[in-house]
Amino acid sequence: MAVASTLPIVNVLFPLWMLGGGWLAVILYRRRSPLLLLSSTIGGKIGALAGLLGFLFFAVFTSSYLAIETLAMHQGEQIRALLRSALDQTAANNPQTQAISQWVQTPEGLAVFVAFGTFLFFVAFLLLSTAGGVFAASLGRRKLR
Repeated sequence: MAVASTLPIVNVLFPLWMLGGGWLAVILYRRRSPLLLLSSTIGGKIGALAGLLGFLFFAVFTSSYLAIETLAMHQGEQIRALLRSALDQTAANNPQTQAISQWVQTPEGLAVFVAFGTFLFFVAFLLLSTAGGVFAASLGRRKLR
């Protein structure tokens, strides 16, 4: 889930990878314990755990990539210039966001921006993986006779 979310070709589909990660976690759990009936609640917990682990791997991969690009490859200024250009383009389309764009370009604003973005990814990983786990558990339930 985390590796697929960082691939540049398919990063637009990252919500699907998060849903699929929770789904896959429940499917693998069910294979290990085929006689166990999984409720939607248990499926959601398994999916949430998969989302937490997926986010941790995603955070490690992303942090490592940025650290290598910034420190070893000396690309830090290019990364910041890319962020600045994206912010300037957004501010040009909406004059009300110009003050926010200027604030985000300060070191403090950039730190808050990165922390808030990381928090949003954490929430997305948890919610979507939990939903994938709930769906997999509810659809995979066998009818008892």
